[in-house]
Amino acid sequence: MPTLGVGANVMSYEDYGSGPVIVLIHGSPCNSKAWLRVGERLADRYRIIAPDLPGYGATTPQSSGAVPDTIYAAELIEALVASIGPPAVLAGHSYGGVVALAVALRQRFPIGALVLFEPVALRILSVVGEVEAYESAKAVFDDYLSCFEGGDHEAIRKIIDFWYRPGVFDQMPDLVRAYLLKEPAANTRDVRATFREEYSLSSFRNLAIPVLTVCGSRSPAVTQKIAKAIAANTPRGSFIGLEKADHGLTTTHVEAVAEAISNV
Repeated sequence: MPTLGVGANVMSYEDYGSGPVIVLIHGSPCNSKAWLRVGERLADRYRIIAPDLPGYGATTPQSSGAVPDTIYAAELIEALVASIGPPAVLAGHSYGGVVALAVALRQRFPIGALVLFEPVALRILSVVGEVEAYESAKAVFDDYLSCFEGGDHEAIRKIIDFWYRPGVFDQMPDLVRAYLLKEPAANTRDVRATFREEYSLSSFRNLAIPVLTVCGSRSPAVTQKIAKAIAANTPRGSFIGLEKADHGLTTTHVEAVAEAISNV
């Protein structure tokens, strides 16, 4: 796996295929390999760049003394894009959607199109007047962080069951549960970064590129509210609902996800 030095830090990333560049940003707590099946379906037409976010793969985590935010991740991605060229499509899933959105809103390099799969950009809800939905979701995440800090090493089940549905964590394969239980510290940093994001309707209206948001029909209402709010408040925004899909749509609906990216 190649790496890029950015000052004293390193970003690792997958790089395969050929053609116009597509940058795929994974969710939390995952790594760049989460996009592999989708990337393989695009690699005959596109050059796939899938970075590891801070704290995953070989990418340097944000300093433990720093307040968690998306700026650090955005700056690493900007440095990576500077070395390979601007992407035809920037895509992100879940927390990766939050980071991809942050990168797009910073407008430090040209992007052909932005595709967000179930972005967990919760703070947009309060901006568009969905205050009750925001406060209800925030209470779940506050409880998660409190339980983790209190020593509950299985607290991450709260988030898995929130984004999917109650009981899903216990139904996951043993290896998947074991991986998730190894990564709660990284995930809690990502959660804190998510809730530090500041959004404004004016910043969304200044995003002139095509913006597609995609959400599963089986996902919780709050997920669809986020995706639809982003699409509705960007000049060239659109929304797709995937039937019988949930928060794991980039794994369960690979062909549809690849098609959404290539057709935006």
